[in-house]
Amino acid sequence: MRSRKSDIEIFHRINKLKKKAGLSLTSGKKGVVDPNAVARAQETIDEKEREYPPTVKELIGQITTIWKSIKDMPEEEQKQALETLYHLSNNIKDITETYDHNLMHHFALSLRDFCEIIDLGKPQHSVIVQAHLDVMLVTFEEKLKSDETAQAEELKNIVKIAIEKYS
Repeated sequence: MRSRKSDIEIFHRINKLKKKAGLSLTSGKKGVVDPNAVARAQETIDEKEREYPPTVKELIGQITTIWKSIKDMPEEEQKQALETLYHLSNNIKDITETYDHNLMHHFALSLRDFCEIIDLGKPQHSVIVQAHLDVMLVTFEEKLKSDETAQAEELKNIVKIAIEKYS
């Protein structure tokens, strides 16, 4: 459609989302998500939350195991191990975000980001990673969710001090 008052031309694009939702591209109908489908989806998510503790415990365990053995690996394996640590931390970040475990989310995100700059030749970096692992274990064992409590602030401060002192 071209406006007569200006040189602006408007193109109406095909709404691919409507097509995926099963609506005709030319129907002009507005899509509505069935509230029952939304409720069923939320129930599924809520049921999956029961899997949160064993899943996060397993991921923290994998990170710990890799971290304990990383220094004894050949250099090429170390690079792969650091990438694995990054991905495991990112998995924890995603899971914790889904279920509003904000404190664990904070630590997982911090560890994931730190994985991008870890220098295994610097012993100080080991202190920072270990600080992350320690507070993640405390957060998990104590079943802490909120990142706004006094205990959460204390744990966050431990990691902050380690980063400031040893970066």
